[in-house]
Amino acid sequence: MKPAPSSIIIDETGPQTFTLAVMFDGRRFDCGSYISRAAAMQAGRLFVQRKEGEAAGGRTKRKPGKG
Repeated sequence: MKPAPSSIIIDETGPQTFTLAVMFDGRRFDCGSYISRAAAMQAGRLFVQRKEGEAAGGRTKRKPGKG
């Protein structure tokens, strides 16, 4: 299966203030503010990874079984 197209957009809005938005499968997700570009990029990558896992038909983390 082909992965959904995605892009990570980081804007510097002030000194030590970066906003993160992620485009995934034609939709824009605003993901908050960060104190560094590296932190925003890491959060963006994790967000895309989670969304790709959901698009592949399941969650990336499994709930523990009972019993």
